[in-house]
This record gives sequence, structure tokens and C-alpha cells, in this order.
Amino acid sequence: MQGATQAAAMASSIALQRSGSAATITAAGKALASSNGFTDGSNGVLVTIANPPTSGTYSGNSMAVMATITKPVPPTFLGVLGLGKVTMRAQAVFETPSQLSLTSAFNVNAIYMDGHSIPSNGGFDADGYAYSANAMGGVRASNGLGPLLSWRGSVFYLGTPNSLNGVSNTTFSLPHGSYSQMLILASTGYGPALNANFVVTYSDGSTATTPLNMSDWCNPAFYSGETIVASLPYRDAEPPGYSTPVQFYGQVLVYGYSINLDNTKTLSTLKLPTVRNVVLLAMDLKQ
Repeated sequence: MQGATQAAAMASSIALQRSGSAATITAAGKALASSNGFTDGSNGVLVTIANPPTSGTYSGNSMAVMATITKPVPPTFLGVLGLGKVTMRAQAVFETPSQLSLTSAFNVNAIYMDGHSIPSNGGFDADGYAYSANAMGGVRASNGLGPLLSWRGSVFYLGTPNSLNGVSNTTFSLPHGSYSQMLILASTGYGPALNANFVVTYSDGSTATTPLNMSDWCNPAFYSGETIVASLPYRDAEPPGYSTPVQFYGQVLVYGYSINLDNTKTLSTLKLPTVRNVVLLAMDLKQ
């Protein structure tokens, strides 16, 4: 029960970051609790989701979600001790990590649910192939939430499946703060990208360029500074000549890269490599 409660709190937290809708937050938590055997309203089970939490250390914290599951337990052996029915209760709180949202910059449909139609000139590689949200995120994907990956102590919430959820060949604004490191999840399609330039501009107008050697999403070259964050068994595809979506089996990878920043300056923008095949999926900034 405690594990189901923790999972429900995390699912609700992800929904909070996605939309902030109270109904969506509650539905996400209850759905994951149900998938773990605790369905609200069934067999006396009560699942409640509170944002913000109503008690405890995180009480009033709008970035935190509290999940509570209660369930009556038949007396059985408790009757021998003269005890009646007991109600068991589990509770968990999950605080949404502060992560840079790329929603406003998304311009690539990189991640799809299995079985969903992919445009022949779309997908991660612009040729009808895409990451599988099911392979990446399991239950989260089936609940309409983006996959979740973790790396170097950061939790990365990827974009909603079947929509714009990747960034390529563009410049976008960064939080106007001072940070020492940028962590990105990214990959390339149709071969590696060598010396792909990521250009950070600071508020004083100065720039810093970091060239990265980046592997193809299906063929790792194990470049220096490159980490495999996720290894998937297949990718979704609807390439030219196919009338329905299919799954192409074989390893599909998501890589992690780090870019050092000048923490004495204030960030302004990030310019991605000026090629379509380098696609950014998520980002976090470290103080």
C-alpha cells in the first residue's frame, strides 16, 4: 500500500508540472493507485490527492502533492484479541522538482504512443521514426503523461506523447539566473553529429560555444562526455510504404550531455546546432 501511495504521489506531481489542472492531478494519482491494486471506491478503498498537502512539512507547498490511501482490513485474527475492523492508512508526498520547461520551444514530434500514426516526414528523424513513449514511460504514457527519466540526480519530465515534444535547430530563452552547469537529454538521427555547437548567450551579450560529439540514437559511438541515459528495445515507425504504425526492434538510446556555464553571469538564450537531426528532449540547470 505504501508503494502504491508513493507511486500515486509521483504521478500526480508529474501531472501538476504538465498542466496544473486539479482534475488532471487527481485523476493521474488515482489511476496509478488503481494500477497498483488500490482503486478508489472499490472494496472500501479511499484514495485522496491533495495539492498542496494539507498537513506535515509540505503543508501549503503548491509544488507538492500528497497522496493518501486508506483501506479497511477484515478482523480475522484480530478478533481473538478482541479488536474490531481496522483501517490501514498510507501517505506519501512528492515535490515537483524545479526543471526547465521546454514546452514553448518544442518543434519536433519526437515521442509517440505505440500504435499512433506518425507522419512519413515527421517523428524524431523526420522520416517516420520516433521514440516509443510506452517503452520509455510505461504507465505514465498510458495515462497521457510524458515519460520520466533520471540522470545525475535530476528528474527529467519529457514532453507529452503524440504532440510537439522535442526541440531542434532553434534558439530559445533560458531562465535569467546564474548556473554552473546545464544537463541535456538529446540524440541524433541518421548518423552522428560531430562538433555540434551549442551556443549560450548571457544577459551582457557575451556568448560561449560548446561543441559536442553526439551519437546516432541507434548506433552509439561512446564519445567522450556522452552518457547513455536510457536504452529502449524498439522504436515506433510509420516509414514510407507502411500504412499502419509498427515497432522496429533493436536498441534505441537517449543520451545525456553536460555543458559548463559561467555562474558569474546571467543566462539569456541557448542556440541549438543548426541541423534538424540533433534533437533536444529535456534540460535541467544546476546551481
